[in-house]
Amino acid sequence: MTLTLSEVSKSFGGVPVLESISFTLEPGKSLCVTGPSGCGKTTLLRVILGLEQPDGGEVRWSGGTPGRFGVLFQEDRLFDGLDAVENLRLATGEKDRRALKAALGQLLPEEALGRAVSALSGGQRRRVALVRALRPGGEAVLLDEPFTGLDAAAAARAGDYIRREIGDRPLLLALHRKDIPDWCDDILVLGAEA
Repeated sequence: MTLTLSEVSKSFGGVPVLESISFTLEPGKSLCVTGPSGCGKTTLLRVILGLEQPDGGEVRWSGGTPGRFGVLFQEDRLFDGLDAVENLRLATGEKDRRALKAALGQLLPEEALGRAVSALSGGQRRRVALVRALRPGGEAVLLDEPFTGLDAAAAARAGDYIRREIGDRPLLLALHRKDIPDWCDDILVLGAEA
């Protein structure tokens, strides 16, 4: 599955947020979108997902029809009263609790897996949301600020996890400049450099 954007633009209230954005993202490749807060990173992801309509240009998928996406939003969007394993089970439909625990255990300590996610730290919640975004599969993965709330060691483990799990899916990450991993294949800068 290949994602191509051609001259995509989007404005809100007459104020341009995205102006003539063009790129191609091929299977197994990663694109890191960066820029200062408010430059349009999240808007770009929303346009790609079809949650916002562009004012101009085209978003095109080739090599198949995109079905499900693996998506990590800026908000974790977890069910607070459920534990990490149940949150993942709801997203994937998997019934094997042991397999779900093993997936989460790649990023979380054992003692965090059985607690309600409302009792987890912000960084632990973020890691649950990241596993949830990558586990179900889908033809492409879009991650908005995946390393928010993670210290350097946790962010490195999360980056390794992303690389292991992505396979041949195209990967788009919206990140602050300081968070761009060295394994990112290409970088798109929106707005003025901070």
